[in-house]
Amino acid sequence: MNNKIKALMAGALAVVSSSVFAVQPILTYEWQVEYGKATEFAEAFDALQKSKLGQDRTAQVQLQSTNFNGSNPATHRVVVLYPSMTEMDKWNSKLAGSSDGAAFMSIANKVAKPVAQYITVPMKNWGTVSSKDTHWDSISMNVTNPAAVLAGLDEMMSSAELKDFPGELWLVQVLRGQAGAGAHMTHQMYVGYESLSELDAWSDKLYQTRAWQKWLSIASKSFTITNRETVNWLKAYEHSYSLEDFE
Repeated sequence: MNNKIKALMAGALAVVSSSVFAVQPILTYEWQVEYGKATEFAEAFDALQKSKLGQDRTAQVQLQSTNFNGSNPATHRVVVLYPSMTEMDKWNSKLAGSSDGAAFMSIANKVAKPVAQYITVPMKNWGTVSSKDTHWDSISMNVTNPAAVLAGLDEMMSSAELKDFPGELWLVQVLRGQAGAGAHMTHQMYVGYESLSELDAWSDKLYQTRAWQKWLSIASKSFTITNRETVNWLKAYEHSYSLEDFE
């Protein structure tokens, strides 16, 4: 094994060791809901979250809509944040075979079909973590140099030019389900804002900075974007847990 390959492996393992072994899983379930059936799907999901079973866990659960998502046919996402793999496993065991779970799936299977599911874990976040950020830019990537991506984002987000960044940025690693709708994905970035006007105003400022130009140079050498989507939170359920706790 040559020195270059050893260096790449060492960098990748360093990134993995800092994130994966203290796992706070993010579960994403993508659904394609029939046109005109979104309300029926949302009501069934709401009933599950408000049931005794739905609340018997430590998690934040988000129902999201997706738009402008390229070849991905999904219209909605269910995203679940858990404090640990153990908590995730405990609740999934309760869900299996439950009447509340069966009631939701009975309706969901009539008005929607599953598209994909995957598990990610956070590597790092920047900005102010807040559940008030309900408008998100979701970017799926095939990363060849994760250490460079993490360091590059850290440098950009820590620069004086970005001290007024109004939203939040998350870099996550895909643990399971790397075969995305667009193409293979190893990582994702999520950028959240309170409103589209906030996003628009900040983007105009960001693109003029030296920090952004330097990041583009790093990005072009370190990953390929496999899909990009607009995501909006429709509702978030906090079962003794929130996005702020997840940080």
